[in-house]
Amino acid sequence: MVIQAGLAREGGWARLNLTVSPLYQCGSLRGTLDRVDAILKAHTPKEGLMATTDVKATLLATEIRTLTAHAIPQDFRISVALPRSYASHPEQYYPTIYLTDATVFFGMVVDITRTMPLCGQFPETIVVGIGYPVDEPLDEALTQWGNLRARDLLPVVEGSAEASQSDPTGGAAEFLSFIQTELIPTIEREYRADPASRVLAGYSFGGLFALYALFHQPHLFKGYIAGSPTLFYGDRVTFTYEAAYAAAQSALPVHLYLGMGGEEEQTFDGAMVSNFYQFAARLESRKYEGLVLTKHVVENCAHCVSAAPQFQAGIQAVLSER
Repeated sequence: MVIQAGLAREGGWARLNLTVSPLYQCGSLRGTLDRVDAILKAHTPKEGLMATTDVKATLLATEIRTLTAHAIPQDFRISVALPRSYASHPEQYYPTIYLTDATVFFGMVVDITRTMPLCGQFPETIVVGIGYPVDEPLDEALTQWGNLRARDLLPVVEGSAEASQSDPTGGAAEFLSFIQTELIPTIEREYRADPASRVLAGYSFGGLFALYALFHQPHLFKGYIAGSPTLFYGDRVTFTYEAAYAAAQSALPVHLYLGMGGEEEQTFDGAMVSNFYQFAARLESRKYEGLVLTKHVVENCAHCVSAAPQFQAGIQAVLSER
């Protein structure tokens, strides 16, 4: 057996070509293997066989656009992920998930929604991610995202006047107005998004915002996913919103997923789990007409590690066809 070796490059990859002939000579084999080793050492870049490029990784069948919220004012980076059958079924309209904190959660939720229908037992969905025009470096982008999300997702201003100037909070009303009057009309005009099957999904501050939207615009969405909501915020102001709603209404015809990590009690020093159970018990005691409530505790998970299981469980709870 004689082995001839050569190196070829395809894009950013290095490929080693080996040609084998039937003549076997131990000395020839040893020499050929030495040559292979020399070729690899000579052509392998420091970072390994895979070379880096300037091309960014993307999600298939997604679109990105900028939409300005005039009342805030703020440019939002809106990411839209289309379902597998979107192009082949032009007659079909799809449930649509409006996702806050898309800067960090969009890829996760898109992958979840594209995996769940593969066995034919769950509906395909459009995912609309509401994020911010922040870019690399990652550390700087996440810092900007953290400041902007606090402004848009939290319902009341907390802290001193000086703090509210530098790190504003309390913009939930304006953010909800943007979603209702600007974002949803744009999406339903340009995509086959089913107006009767909208879902609002959020986690942490986003979960709190989902509950804010629930009690201020209960008919805007069919389903609300409130993952690990920070119910302690604003002196438990969400409890106040619910009490005001209950005083005026006896029906709440929505699917609500309320999730929490089992190890979250000390997150933010805010009694997360205790508030979760108290709030769920209050909702159950109201006996709201039409309310389908799913309570879910992800055992052995603290706040920052239970997002993925809660999004998956929440999507199943509010959109399951069973």
